[in-house]
Amino acid sequence: MRDPWNAFMPYPDADVGHAAIGPLSGFRLAVKDLFDVAGYPTAAGNAAVLAASGIKTSTAPLVQTLLDAGACFVGKTNTDELAYSLIGGNIHFGMPINPRDPQLIPGGSSSGSAVAVAAGLADIGLGTDTSGSIRLPAAVNGLIGWRPTHGSLDNRALRPLAPSFDVPGFMTKSLEPMATVMSAVGMPAANDRPSSILISEDIFATIDDTVADEMIASLRSAAMPIRRTDAIASFSLADLALAFITILQREAWESNKTLFERSPEAVASDIAARLLSGSRLDDDEVREASGIRKLFSAEIDRLLRENVVVVLPTLAMSPPTRDAEPERFAAFRSACIKLLCLSGLSGCPQLAFPIINCAGNVSLSLFGARGADRMLMNMALRLKAE
Repeated sequence: MRDPWNAFMPYPDADVGHAAIGPLSGFRLAVKDLFDVAGYPTAAGNAAVLAASGIKTSTAPLVQTLLDAGACFVGKTNTDELAYSLIGGNIHFGMPINPRDPQLIPGGSSSGSAVAVAAGLADIGLGTDTSGSIRLPAAVNGLIGWRPTHGSLDNRALRPLAPSFDVPGFMTKSLEPMATVMSAVGMPAANDRPSSILISEDIFATIDDTVADEMIASLRSAAMPIRRTDAIASFSLADLALAFITILQREAWESNKTLFERSPEAVASDIAARLLSGSRLDDDEVREASGIRKLFSAEIDRLLRENVVVVLPTLAMSPPTRDAEPERFAAFRSACIKLLCLSGLSGCPQLAFPIINCAGNVSLSLFGARGADRMLMNMALRLKAE
């Protein structure tokens, strides 16, 4: 396959079979290079991991489910190193090119899967989402991005980053294929509609007023009550982001400690700095962050228990250019984590999709109770149909 976008890893082709008939027949599947696929190595965006990988002899169960449903595997895709970034860069294998705007970052860490779908090289992009690695590249590339309820999909033979946040997820160009994917991976159907849409003022205060107004105006077609609240929780977004990052860094260090201690020179300096930050956290910091997470999750459960759906912008600011300074990348990551961390801390699903007739690179997200994935899809289909 010709790949001018650097979406795919440059592996020799191996035969990966798929069912001749199934709900995903005719769909091309791109798989993030964190999942094992028989006949291929798994590099996780790192040269040392690639060297130690060997050729896998079995396929991750979730990937096999997609193949058994008829999806045709077209390759393993590029990822940020160790899946530990939101930018899309990789010093070992290069940064994929954003087909929507080649001047902008592709977003990460599921960068290659997003770019493959956006460039028309695949119909389904399988990735992972820990701190936004499905939702952010989906938003940057104008795609649908689904972060499922935590624990709802099989994550065996998937290299971890932060297991209590890691979720396999998907990207497609439109909602209908994503709805088909949801069915194929066993998400239960939902006939109920949200009782109301909730807009949290503290969340929308993080973005430009004009964009916020356009987003809220797009909800009117849903023909259901819109409620407003001052804040989504008793904690500030900044406090929630700090708790999230603290837990993430500790778990990321634990997942990659052996690699780093054996080959510290094999890890990019920015990734290494984040890993080392996790190694230096004391137990009290992590315990405090875990306490915030527990309280926040309980508050969200109470908030969403009556089929309420929270609407929020997917990104807190416009994505930077691919040649921006590291400080710009850091500012972008920090701003976006304040919104992206909500699903991670709560374990709740989130569905991101571009807004039609909205100026700029704008993505809206629906955030619902655990297990409400299909209800979010039904609401998104209703919004897009109007």
